[in-house]
Amino acid sequence: MAGEFSVNPIRLDLGASARSGVIAIRNEDKQKLSFQIDAKEWTQDLAGLDQYADTNGLIFFPKILSVEPGEEGLIRVGARAAAAPAEKTYRLFIEELPGATKALEGRGAQINVLIRFGAPVFIAPLKPQDSLDIESFSLTKGTVSLAAKNTGNRHQVVQGIELKGSDAGGKQVYALTLADRYLLTGTTKSYSTAIAADQCAKITRLSLEFKTDKLSVARHLDVTRAMCP
Repeated sequence: MAGEFSVNPIRLDLGASARSGVIAIRNEDKQKLSFQIDAKEWTQDLAGLDQYADTNGLIFFPKILSVEPGEEGLIRVGARAAAAPAEKTYRLFIEELPGATKALEGRGAQINVLIRFGAPVFIAPLKPQDSLDIESFSLTKGTVSLAAKNTGNRHQVVQGIELKGSDAGGKQVYALTLADRYLLTGTTKSYSTAIAADQCAKITRLSLEFKTDKLSVARHLDVTRAMCP
């Protein structure tokens, strides 16, 4: 069992015009819930995987929060430093603490599941710039490989990585959308997927459109039979 609660908003955008913000936790359970709050610097490594490190870049209060049933508790969050040339990214982790065990009539052993939620906190750069490079795009033995780098100075929210294949007559014979979420500034991520041999044999042109909440970048690849299984 886990406590029932909601978080609003689920992310904070701070910067020169908004140095602080508030996150509300609403207790939708029938018993008091308690939470521990912690902040981590959020980066992505060379493989595009999320990394977290201790930080003093955020000021937040309280660090322990208890919320009665049907009520809201507020977490106040602020940026310690002024906006910089590149965006700063953090996650504010809201972790449910152990409480009283819920009694469920007629049930045997119970497991209490404690929820840990990481709310993104973005500190906007002084002059936002959006740029995305497709560093590679290839098809080898039926496997599509691509790498994209966020060359701007703020994060991109990936809305879809669309692959479309057409035959010699221009008819679409293949379509697939790869999913992802955040691509932080300076981060390169790699993606791959396999195309079935019978589909690959029909494709003469493979198109890629990398869509984010701020821009869209397209690439095309002429496909030969040697690229397929």
